[in-house]
Amino acid sequence: MVDKIDPDPEEYAAEYGVLKGDLVFIRNNQNLGQAIEEIQQTLANVNREYDNYANLTLEEKVRFDSLCAFCVNALFWMHEKLLGRPNTVMDDIKADLDRVREAMKRLQMVHDNLTKRPHIDKPAAKRFIRAGLYDGNSTANDKADGGPPNKKKRDKNKEAE
Repeated sequence: MVDKIDPDPEEYAAEYGVLKGDLVFIRNNQNLGQAIEEIQQTLANVNREYDNYANLTLEEKVRFDSLCAFCVNALFWMHEKLLGRPNTVMDDIKADLDRVREAMKRLQMVHDNLTKRPHIDKPAAKRFIRAGLYDGNSTANDKADGGPPNKKKRDKNKEAE
C-alpha cells in the first residue's frame, strides 16, 4: 500500500484534475489501484487452482467453494458500495456474506471435530470402571469375576476392635 506520496501536485494535475491538491484522495486512489491489482492476482491463482478441482478431496472442494462464494460476495459488496447503492441492497449482500461465513465456521468445526477430538483409552477406562464398581463386601471369587487386582480386603470385624 502507498503510505507516502510526493507533495508535488503538478504531476497529478492531468490525472486528478480538480483533486490534484488533495493528497489524501490521491493516496487512497493509489491504494485502491494496488488493492485491485492484488485481487486480480488472487483471482488468477484461484482460476489456476480450479483446473485441479477434480483431483481435490471432498473437504478441499467444500473449502474451495465456500472461499469462492465468500470472495465473489465480498467483491460484489465492494462494487455496490462504490456505486452508492441503497442500504437495502447492501443489507441483502451482507446477509449472504454472513451466511457464507457461518458455513465456513461450520466447516471448520467439523474439521476440528474430526482431527482434534480426544481419543478414549479403552483399557484405562475399563480399569477405572472396574475399580469404581468394586465392592469390598463381596466374596473372594468376585476377584476372579473382574474385581480389581491386588486390592486388599479389610475385615470390618478387625477394624472395630
